Amino acid sequence: MEILTHGLSSKFENFTALRKPIAPAVELSNPANIEYEVVRTTLLTGLLKTLQHNKSASFTKGFKIFEISDVVIPDDTHVVCESIVGARNSRRICAVYAGPTSGFEIIHGLVDRIMTLCEVAPEQAYIANSGKVEEEKFRVAREAYTYTIKESTEETYFPGRCADVLIRTPNSADDEWTKIGSFGILHPEVLKNFDIQYPASCVEMNLEPLI
Repeated sequence: MEILTHGLSSKFENFTALRKPIAPAVELSNPANIEYEVVRTTLLTGLLKTLQHNKSASFTKGFKIFEISDVVIPDDTHVVCESIVGARNSRRICAVYAGPTSGFEIIHGLVDRIMTLCEVAPEQAYIANSGKVEEEKFRVAREAYTYTIKESTEETYFPGRCADVLIRTPNSADDEWTKIGSFGILHPEVLKNFDIQYPASCVEMNLEPLI
């Protein structure tokens, strides 16, 4: 189910509730209330609040929601107009699965599906681990675009059950990988902060390098 969430958030929900340190963000000088302190730097907060406010819905078959929208990142370097405004938009995709099980394999499969649709091929070592060597012969992929995953250390996720998504483009050096997102099982403290009573997994990725 696709959703559209609010572009403003509180510092607590945008950072602390996700077990992240408070980082620079575009702040409102005179927010209407505490929930509108900063412009969001992640889509995950909005998705988790959606689950929080729909606890009466049935989770027995799993609850799947996603959003494709922009976040705003402080940036004094990349200028897209004649004046430096100190921030830039970044197009993201974020998806959450919550249900009787964590759904890690569902989110992992979604990551691979997104890459397939964006015509980005997996690295050879990743193909070998997946056991889909024969299937890869029929993949349509852009030249010199590859991706892989590696274990993540982000504290939003359960330790050992999360990964970063890395890509290499035609402009990358031979051993240069760029992180575009991460996925995994959400940490129990994150679920508690948003009053979510079921295990959940999520993915959030920057789409701009892929399109």
